[in-house]
Amino acid sequence: MTFPPPRRVVLLKPCCIGDVLMATPLARSLTAAWPDAALDWAVGDHSRAVLRGNPDVAALVDASGTLRGELRPAAVARLIGALRRGGYDAAFVAERSPIPAAIARLAGIPRRVGLDSGGRGRWHTVRVPTRPDDPRHETEIYLDLARAVGVAPAAPRPVFAPSPADAAAADAALAAAGAARWPRPWLVIHPGGGQNPGAQRLDKRWPADRFAAVAARWAASGTAIVIGGPGDGVEAAAVVAGAAAAAGGAAGGVVGSAGPVASLAGRLALGATAALVARADAYLGNDSGVSHLAAAVGTPVVVVFGPTSAARYGPVPGAGEAVAAGAAAGGDIRAVAVEAVWAAVARARGGVGRS
Repeated sequence: MTFPPPRRVVLLKPCCIGDVLMATPLARSLTAAWPDAALDWAVGDHSRAVLRGNPDVAALVDASGTLRGELRPAAVARLIGALRRGGYDAAFVAERSPIPAAIARLAGIPRRVGLDSGGRGRWHTVRVPTRPDDPRHETEIYLDLARAVGVAPAAPRPVFAPSPADAAAADAALAAAGAARWPRPWLVIHPGGGQNPGAQRLDKRWPADRFAAVAARWAASGTAIVIGGPGDGVEAAAVVAGAAAAAGGAAGGVVGSAGPVASLAGRLALGATAALVARADAYLGNDSGVSHLAAAVGTPVVVVFGPTSAARYGPVPGAGEAVAAGAAAGGDIRAVAVEAVWAAVARARGGVGRS
């Protein structure tokens, strides 16, 4: 279709970390097609950090409180006002919810390109049909918004570059933990996730004792580094303790905060976490925003899935590998065996860590 180059564009994708990262190739597509346009992004507080410094984003617009699970009328009114003042002539809505679609319309943005699932995109001027059973990766579904207006899609790899401040924070945490003594290769493990504004999916967490078993095996020839945010402390501690028990004092006899199974859980902000993962040889985690962040910095990733779809939310081709619970297990992540994950981790490093 004919879509004259816009002057000011806003991308509405408020949440969550992984979903926002999966939409960054859409932003890259639009800025490549329209280099003279300014592209802003309406995003919530929870996910704002993964867009700071993004070269394709001119400014961030506060969209906190506009999600269905945390909807606040005052926040919706505030966002509508901000979009009106922004003078946008085009909006791209990478959401299936009718709420951001209605917000873009009420803000008076004349051209609105968005997903239309079950008629929920009726407020868009360019409706891009999608359906719940679409087997494609979520990133490709978002890129359909670019295709719908004749814009060539960018590579589907998520976009994130740690800043110098992020790198410095990661260096400081590593130095404080004594990382100079940690042997290579490094495997970063994130056993948490499944917690977003308005939603909690703890069934997306592979059991901590399974992560511990992988950590202990890796530690036989390298260092496993456990990370986690404010809500992941219990899992991180369980992985370190379980790895220590499984190792039985092997691999140099030191297991714990000094390595070869070490914990930096609760010590790193999101950007510093990305900088740490970028230094690692491989990454292992659940279906979470941190796993998408790990893929964005180019570290080979292994992501354990269940009950969410690995085809829809797993690593894009070339970024890593998903290990999923089979259909016979009903998507129960507890059905994923340690051996299957260990084999994928070994493949991520071309066999490093095999026993």
